[in-house]
Amino acid sequence: MQASLRLLHKSFCSWQHPPSTAEKLSRLASRGHLDEAVRLLRSNPSRDFPQLPAETYLSLIRSCIKFKAFSQGREIHKHMVNAGFEPSLVLLNNIMIMYSNFGDFNETLKVFEGMSERNLFSWTVMIGAFSKNGNAQKSLELYGKMVSSGVKADSFVYPLVLKSCGAVKDLRRGQCVHGEVLRTGLLGDVVVMNSLIDMYMKCEMVGDSGKIFDEIGDRDVFTWTTMIVGYMQKGRPLEGLELFKEMLNSQVRPSSATLAGVLPLFSDLGYLELAKQIHGLAAVTGFEYEKHVGTALVDMYSNCGGLCFGRLIFDRVKEKDVSCWNTMIKSYVQVNLSDEAINLLKFMQLDGIHPAKSTWSCFFPQSTKGKFSIHEFIKLIKCLEHAEVKPGVFPVTLLDQMCENIENVQQVKELHLFFKRSGGIADSSVGSSLIRMYSKFAELEPALEIFNFLGVKELDSWNSILACYAHNGYANKASEIFDEMRKTKIEPSVLSWNTLIAGFVKVGDFEAALETFSDMKWANQKPNLETYNLVLPIIESSTKSMMGKQLHGILLRSEGKMNRFLCTAFINMYGSCGNASYAIKLFDLMDCKDLVSWNSIISCLMKNGFLSETSRIFHEMGVAGVEGNTITWTTLVVGYARHGLVDESLKHFRELQLKGLKPNSITIASILPACAQSATLTHGKSIHGYILRNGIISEDLFVSNALIDMYIKCGFLEYSEQVFRRLHQKDIISWNTAIQGYVIHGRARDAQSLFYQMLDEGFEPDPITFAGVLSACSQAGMVNEGWEHFNNMDLKYGLIPTGKHYACMVDLLGRAGLFEDAKNFIFQMSLQPTASLWGALLSACKMHRNVEMAELAAGHLLELQPENAENYMILSDIYAKARRWNDFNGINRMMEDHGVRKLPSFTWIEIGNSVYSFTSENLLNQSINEEVDTMLLLLKETMIMVREGYVSEVTIMN
Repeated sequence: MQASLRLLHKSFCSWQHPPSTAEKLSRLASRGHLDEAVRLLRSNPSRDFPQLPAETYLSLIRSCIKFKAFSQGREIHKHMVNAGFEPSLVLLNNIMIMYSNFGDFNETLKVFEGMSERNLFSWTVMIGAFSKNGNAQKSLELYGKMVSSGVKADSFVYPLVLKSCGAVKDLRRGQCVHGEVLRTGLLGDVVVMNSLIDMYMKCEMVGDSGKIFDEIGDRDVFTWTTMIVGYMQKGRPLEGLELFKEMLNSQVRPSSATLAGVLPLFSDLGYLELAKQIHGLAAVTGFEYEKHVGTALVDMYSNCGGLCFGRLIFDRVKEKDVSCWNTMIKSYVQVNLSDEAINLLKFMQLDGIHPAKSTWSCFFPQSTKGKFSIHEFIKLIKCLEHAEVKPGVFPVTLLDQMCENIENVQQVKELHLFFKRSGGIADSSVGSSLIRMYSKFAELEPALEIFNFLGVKELDSWNSILACYAHNGYANKASEIFDEMRKTKIEPSVLSWNTLIAGFVKVGDFEAALETFSDMKWANQKPNLETYNLVLPIIESSTKSMMGKQLHGILLRSEGKMNRFLCTAFINMYGSCGNASYAIKLFDLMDCKDLVSWNSIISCLMKNGFLSETSRIFHEMGVAGVEGNTITWTTLVVGYARHGLVDESLKHFRELQLKGLKPNSITIASILPACAQSATLTHGKSIHGYILRNGIISEDLFVSNALIDMYIKCGFLEYSEQVFRRLHQKDIISWNTAIQGYVIHGRARDAQSLFYQMLDEGFEPDPITFAGVLSACSQAGMVNEGWEHFNNMDLKYGLIPTGKHYACMVDLLGRAGLFEDAKNFIFQMSLQPTASLWGALLSACKMHRNVEMAELAAGHLLELQPENAENYMILSDIYAKARRWNDFNGINRMMEDHGVRKLPSFTWIEIGNSVYSFTSENLLNQSINEEVDTMLLLLKETMIMVREGYVSEVTIMN
């Protein structure tokens, strides 16, 4: 009766005083009715809702943690923020725990960073969140900040920190934490000691793990398991097995983790009988069908040839996870029972387990070893479709293998349709992979279609479509996509920047590539090695000094100090731009100069004509103890030859060989023109001998063509013909050189014949070919043939005649005496007449003594080349032959007024072991006359020695 009265009183009080919103929420929280609690919060806007006490929110958040109600917890937190509620430190810590448990690392960090005060618990939760998120380095950095802020670690923090030390193998930090553990007196804490064992194991310090293990008096199952599994993972299975036996003899019973750690040893041994014995032990301990132990047993039986035993265990394993299903599927695949594996996959999905990315790797175990068959994969997806199995998600490594091994666009379309029907195309990684596959075959439209279909476009998707356009020559479109990506708040990675730079490089827009590199630096994106591989060649070859200086300035401001690779690139760039002074300053500022740097500055100075400075730097290089290589000597050989110092070029070529270095094809192809320039046949022949001995001529057309040219210019056409005929393969340069050789030696008919032979062998003539052929027609007076070749250039071969070709035609018409035709041709041509054209006409006038036309040609020629003495001399010669002495004298006065002086011609002669050069002017000098007498005497002696069979070495005399 009294109980009924109390109940009636309670109901009456409740009716008189209904529960408050806070009480209702607390009751709902305690019962786990969180959906109802959220509806109650939503029923009134935050601004009109009564202020709730901190205890109510705390009970709600703790209930969300307990019942794993993530979405409800987020909603409650949002209500808190909108209501302007200031949570306490305890409540904030619980909110952090909630987000951390639900795997929302970003929200956990956001709450932590927004805290005005923190206690040890706050730091512990955040350090644990970093560790759980796989960011061990950040976890250690946060621990350092915690210690710096004066907060001391405890037995909960140390295991988290030690776990992070092991993850990044930071032994030094781990040892420091070990020291702190000693100072705080936590050596008796078995959890901390277990963490120390694990840390030292992962840092490859197995001995130190053993010492700590020996120091622990009261070992628990985790102590034994950590040590045993550590031995197994570090390739010391026998020690692990001995320790496992010792554990069995102790009072500590193995856990499922212990058995799961030991079983792989028996799996690797491959003995079925031994496998059955260890299976018996697992059965005795009661863990036979626990998912981790059961999975290990299935794997063991699979590797020991007992697949049927493995399937029996698999069928009895409780709460199978993805790993367990994967192991059984892989076991079937290993014995080529793919149909069974696919059926198992179907049962897996029926069991409510979705295949993970790792599941698909089980079907292609060889893909991890770099062996992947796209045909096998397409066969699998057809089987999956037939079995009505949806694939879910695929591992990125497998998708990459598909992309790498795809053979044609038809295979891409098959995969596209499969993923479209199965719904897998919505996955960002699958979509990105398909985009890359289409890009491989330049199929841009379907790639863009897939990209637009993706709901959530992640960085990988943007990078894939960016690469699709950049790699297929659409750099501007790639740039638009890049800008669009940045507008959507997706931060470009270094791969994104590199892709865009590579796109501009591919289409030859080097200026845009360098501008993109500059933007990359301003965006605080640090370039990697690939970036520099893309940019450095552009910097080196750049001829725009201002852009190079700007880029140099940007790098100095962002980097502070450039590495030697960048310095070397800018030295090459300044050399190409003609700013040798900048290059020298940069070189002098370099702390570490390697051989490449020395070669670059030598090349820069040589290229810009600073020969004495080049010699000084080369000497300094030797003093610094840096030995020059073939590139160094080739640079000197080529440089001196190009600047007309043939003797120096030949001298350095000999020194190169005396140093024991082997000249490369560039060296040889550069020294041969020097021989041609000085008409030094003996040197040319010796180099030819070197080429033959080393088999260079058979493999390098560059050298062969230079050799042909050298013999032509040295006056030995028959030698050049022999080299040309013996070539196993020829290019257009070979034919052009030979044709030009015949022209130089006045064998115009042979040049024409060779031209037609070239056409018969399938070679397409180029502008240089026609320049030679037209010159041959001019020599032989073949006007009709010349007109035919000239017209065929455009009509038949699509080549636009240049000033050189027009000059050849004028020379042809002029030599034939067709001056009116020549004059009309000049005035009707589409190009502006060049000096060489007027020169050709003037020379023809000299041949035919046509004074009137000569004056026309000379008038234009002297306007274009007022300092060219040869033009004055030809015109004066024409006047002299026409006996127009007043005009003759007028030309001489004009030369004096303009300060034009006829340059003396040089003559070279090679006698015995010396090469002499002299001019008509220096013969007036007595000492030169004496030298010529000596030279003639040597010539006589040499002829006698040659007749007697003596051949001397050749030296160069200045």
